[in-house]
Amino acid sequence: MSMKKQASLLSFFTRSPNPKNTSQSESIGNQTTSMLKHTTPSEISKLQKDVNVENDIQMEEDTIKSPHIKRSPNEKLPSVKKLCTKRRRAVVSSDSEDENEMMDVKKSEENMKQSPKYKSVKSDVLSQLKSPDPKHLSSKTSSKNESTPSEPDVSEMTISFINSFRATEQDLSVASSKISRSADSKTEDESSAAVESDIESVQFPHLNFDFLKPDNIRDADGRLRRHPDYCPRTLYVPEAFIKKQTPGHRQWWAAKSAYFDTVLFFKVGKFYEMYHMDAVIGVENLNLSYMRGNFAHCGFPEVAYGRFADQLVNRGYKVARVEQTETPAQLENRNKIEKANNKVVRREVCNITTPGTRTYGVLDGNDEQNTADMMDTTARYLYAIAERGAESVEYGVCFIDTTVGRFYVSRLSDSGSRSALRTLFSHYQPAQILYERGRVSATTMTVYNSTVSAVPREALVPKKEFLTSENTLKLLASDKYFGELYDKWPVVLLDMIDRDSLALKCKPMYDACISALGAIIWYLRRCLIDVDMISMRRFELYRPMNLTESPSQDKNPTSVKDESEVGEQYWSGRRLILDNLALKHLNIIPPIGSMKKFAPRDPITAKYTLYNIINKCATPAGKRLLRQWVCAPVCDREILNSRQDAIEWLSEARLNGFIGKAMERLRKVPDLERLVQKIHTLGLKYRAEEHPDSRAQMFETMRYNKRKIRDLVQALEGFERVHNLRLEFMKNFAENQKTVPSLLERCFGYRFPDIANDLEHFKNAFNRDKAQEEGIIVPEKGVIKEYDDAIYNVKECTHELDLYLNVIRKQLHSSNINFFGSGRSRYQLEIPEEIAENLGHEFELKSSRKGYKRMVTDELVKLVKDLDEAENQLDIIRHDIMRRVFADFGDRSIKWTMVIERMATFDVLLSLTLYSQNCGLNMCRPQFIYDSKRPVLEIKSGYHPSLAAIAASSSSFTYIPNSVLLGGNEPSTILLTGPNMGGKSTLMRQVGVLIVLAQIGSFVPASEMKLSPVDRIFTRMGAGDRIIAGQSTFYVELYETNLILRNATRHSLVIMDELGRGTSTYDGTAIAYAVLLDVAIRLQCRTFFSTHYHSLCKAVENFSNIKAAHMACIVENENAEDPTMENVTFLYTLADGMCPKSYGFFAAKISGLRKEVIRAAFAASQRLDAGKTRKERMAELRRLALNEECSTTQIREIINSMLNSS
Repeated sequence: MSMKKQASLLSFFTRSPNPKNTSQSESIGNQTTSMLKHTTPSEISKLQKDVNVENDIQMEEDTIKSPHIKRSPNEKLPSVKKLCTKRRRAVVSSDSEDENEMMDVKKSEENMKQSPKYKSVKSDVLSQLKSPDPKHLSSKTSSKNESTPSEPDVSEMTISFINSFRATEQDLSVASSKISRSADSKTEDESSAAVESDIESVQFPHLNFDFLKPDNIRDADGRLRRHPDYCPRTLYVPEAFIKKQTPGHRQWWAAKSAYFDTVLFFKVGKFYEMYHMDAVIGVENLNLSYMRGNFAHCGFPEVAYGRFADQLVNRGYKVARVEQTETPAQLENRNKIEKANNKVVRREVCNITTPGTRTYGVLDGNDEQNTADMMDTTARYLYAIAERGAESVEYGVCFIDTTVGRFYVSRLSDSGSRSALRTLFSHYQPAQILYERGRVSATTMTVYNSTVSAVPREALVPKKEFLTSENTLKLLASDKYFGELYDKWPVVLLDMIDRDSLALKCKPMYDACISALGAIIWYLRRCLIDVDMISMRRFELYRPMNLTESPSQDKNPTSVKDESEVGEQYWSGRRLILDNLALKHLNIIPPIGSMKKFAPRDPITAKYTLYNIINKCATPAGKRLLRQWVCAPVCDREILNSRQDAIEWLSEARLNGFIGKAMERLRKVPDLERLVQKIHTLGLKYRAEEHPDSRAQMFETMRYNKRKIRDLVQALEGFERVHNLRLEFMKNFAENQKTVPSLLERCFGYRFPDIANDLEHFKNAFNRDKAQEEGIIVPEKGVIKEYDDAIYNVKECTHELDLYLNVIRKQLHSSNINFFGSGRSRYQLEIPEEIAENLGHEFELKSSRKGYKRMVTDELVKLVKDLDEAENQLDIIRHDIMRRVFADFGDRSIKWTMVIERMATFDVLLSLTLYSQNCGLNMCRPQFIYDSKRPVLEIKSGYHPSLAAIAASSSSFTYIPNSVLLGGNEPSTILLTGPNMGGKSTLMRQVGVLIVLAQIGSFVPASEMKLSPVDRIFTRMGAGDRIIAGQSTFYVELYETNLILRNATRHSLVIMDELGRGTSTYDGTAIAYAVLLDVAIRLQCRTFFSTHYHSLCKAVENFSNIKAAHMACIVENENAEDPTMENVTFLYTLADGMCPKSYGFFAAKISGLRKEVIRAAFAASQRLDAGKTRKERMAELRRLALNEECSTTQIREIINSMLNSS
């Protein structure tokens, strides 16, 4: 591509304003009032296009010839450092217009510096931003407020964004473009030489813009970053600077001012362009190359949007898609109506994608397969959290999975440790968190900085962005959402409304969670997906794990710590609580990872989590449901028995063939849950008429239409597979219905939703193959009545014209009369000239040819007009047919959702069955005891599921099973000792994991397992600090211990591993002693307490509820002088009694520590032991001396022993 053509491609963004056209530029600005003020989502919608129409056609041709992505996939981008050098834009044409297109950077900088510091960009720019409600615009900030020293809540996303475009430029040199030229062309040789001589190192202009320097950055209202009310989502751009920009740059800067913390994908022709700081981010993260020009600039084709947007969002960026929403013809009509001479077409922000608002829409797809199936199936949520109270903290929480359109609302009563909040984050992994600016306690912020430190967070302004409950309900009552009639509201929200009040308001206890819902709605509106989500009407109440699942929380359900009841009724509706510590220490689910593709921190640990070990699910919905089961095991006898019965029934040998076929069919089922949401969105009338995407001028429309149809077809085929699987289930087992477990009967029995008619309806609705090939849905007759009526009207009008022609032929006695013409001149009567000469005035002459006259009559004109109207109506309906078919599918979403839920449950049961059959271990059905007077746990020959899986895949080692008995008629606490690396922690984890596995209803790897239900598993394991939270290693130990002592009940399982290791030996021993007695005597719950403090074992040996046990080992060559001669063989079996030593020197030996160091350590140990023994004997001597019954001989023996040892 020649340099001249490339200059033409860039002319839109590099042409300086022509003085002759100043009035035109000003007229654009006069369309609105002020601009670049911070706006709410309802105010951010309509950006006018600033595309030069004359250049659009040229750009369209040139961009096809010159793709922006210049690097090969394997080519590495040079490292980007600060103050990178970049070549100046080269002029290779003498065309005066092209010369005028060059931007004078120095003049722009001078004009910027001359502009008033606090003057916002006004009329010349934000004609692009329409603000329907000016009351929401922020007022100007006073100088007094500007000096406020307090720091604002600036999200790390914003700081990262600012840093990313500032730290770019020292060593990145942009290579000059190769210019095609012929050897004998002197002109082109001279041009090329001029280009090469013009290349010189310059900084990107945006690095020199004063208003973009870190210390000078202000929001749209002129507030500096240090101001407490600073808005990180907007940017102040000086008006004087804007006036010197080209129309295209004005439009871009207007969008950047409203979406400063967002990367703009700015549509120019068939390409999405990135400019200035956004271009730097694109080059650094997307492997794009800079294009020629004075400023940073890169881009990519429209069809690649999904791939590049996904990459940026995975890295934590927000991406705004800015589309052209006006054609040149529409611009021309607008100019006529407004009597203006604008040469720019409109643009609008059509979508903002953030880590928490992904929907995997049609632009995110590809042409080979279903996009939803390519994505991670794990659900991740956009959170909004409102905090209330101080000592007794309450949270109002709302979170949503935008990929399926499901909202959860809840109120959490939490303690100072914020255990409920941490547990919620572990169960429902956040992708993004919204919170109220200035209303977050230090303790809660510590949770944000530790538990979810990798998750991006944003502070919203109270009331304005983080809406109040009253404003939230008023918003939901608008016609855009639910309306004022309560029958259209979800039941969950209706239960939170105070219906006794004359005004629309919620019950006081739900004020915070309705406010959190308002924050979610505000953010979804800003991202332009609010109607998509809310219209799904999928609202659920999240019940915190410390509450029973009673029908309503208003009844103050019994606390977990209430132990006055015993028996099945006590456990009805309860679940096993697994907090974030238990999930982490027991390795139940993969940990929350970093933003980059949410990769887990330790892939090996993630691979061998309990969830991954038992996950044999074939469907994405099944995998998500299994994760919920694992995070929230049940205690309810009825639920446990139903799951166990189903797995036992499916494990019968006669069903192996059916299970194989079922898994084969389910593997072909796409992610129906996400597809239902996508198709629902495509069917919304709001999307087709009001959303900016309905006006977007896409160049790959046919490609996107094919993707839409493919999604619909894949969803229908998926439901057909599930329906056929259900029919096969009924065919094989309907006769023996009484033997089919109740849970399987609910999944695929007579309670399965009847979707046969729905599937038949869509099967006959249109030709699927033809629709996917052509990208157009042509409905069969009877599917859409309006379409059938429109076709009938067109046929009737055509028939009337044919009848009229016959009438004319009979009237004029000539069969040589025919219709002629096309377009606006169609259906003219072509009459032989000799007949036409004798016709009356009712026949009007339109045109003629040799021998014929073309004429019309008033009646004919009316008939043609009727045909035009009928055809126009048909075109309108035909244009809307695809949406109507999608809407027809979406209207049946309740049935589809019920099918997905049953399919997912069946998939999970199959997964647990396959795990039981294929793990290679002896499996048993756990027996739950509900009438035991004391909690009990008995495991015989139990295996750790994850370690057993590793052992099964490796021939290097064999896993040793262990038996455990806690509670019942035996002590409920085991004080566990043993050698280092002897398997103490593994055994404790094994017990916890087997309980989780049992209480999700699965079979467990053991010969026998009996237990009374466990209400919560507490873990205090490992040693580590929390630097971000400012917590030392010992503090973390005590924090976790305090959590146990305050919340454990007699039905809990407590696992404490080497408490006291973070402080001195004496302090650690004392604390361990006190905690052990409190757990064993006061709580009396099932407990594993491991320690290396052997004095602790002696101190508690007389307590009846504490049993000493150790991990057995065999010691060879035990040497009292040289520990390096010893060899310890670990048996990894649990044995009674205390282990005499910890054999730490052997652990040091096998770890590779030098023998000299080990021997020196052993000598020091002997001296310490001797001192300890002397102290013990002195204490005994004092005790005997005070005892009147002690003989002189006993005292003398002790003294002699002390003298000999010294």
